[in-house]
Amino acid sequence: MRDDLPMDEEILKALRMVAPGTPIYEALEMILRARTGALIVVGDTQAVLDLV
Repeated sequence: MRDDLPMDEEILKALRMVAPGTPIYEALEMILRARTGALIVVGDTQAVLDLV
């Protein structure tokens, strides 16, 4: 968690990312409907980008 936001704001920020109508929500719905499972990595640091 980032130190510059209070815990409640961090939680709300995360929930907004997966709220209905967002691209992440839609992607999660497709994964669940397909029953395939997935490894989901959220981030854009160089370490994460090196994995892709």
